[in-house]
Amino acid sequence: NGFAVVRPPGHHAEESTAMGFCFFNSVAITAKYLRDQLNISKILIVDLDVHHGNGTQQAFYADPSILYISLHRYDEGNFFPGSGAPNEVGTGLGEGYNINIAWTGGLNPPMGDIEYLEAF
Repeated sequence: NGFAVVRPPGHHAEESTAMGFCFFNSVAITAKYLRDQLNISKILIVDLDVHHGNGTQQAFYADPSILYISLHRYDEGNFFPGSGAPNEVGTGLGEGYNINIAWTGGLNPPMGDIEYLEAF
């Protein structure tokens, strides 16, 4: 068992595209290493950021060995990067292993303790 808090996560970087000031997706690279090289069969990634981690979601969208949960501002797709809708739940064997808790309504009032506690 293990736990890591990673900053910066690089969660906007996609497989072949730098995005949102992220050049490498540290979380995705590490999770793939743990899965492929160390044979870790179950990995949980919880992404707490005002922006959706589009790169991390893309990396594991069809992967049932990695559960990705993102809590972020969404505003019906009008907040950067525009992805992370609640109905984006994964595909194929990965369906159900991608969870987006996507808030809408701006930051007045801001998302706070109550919203995060309700999410879990």
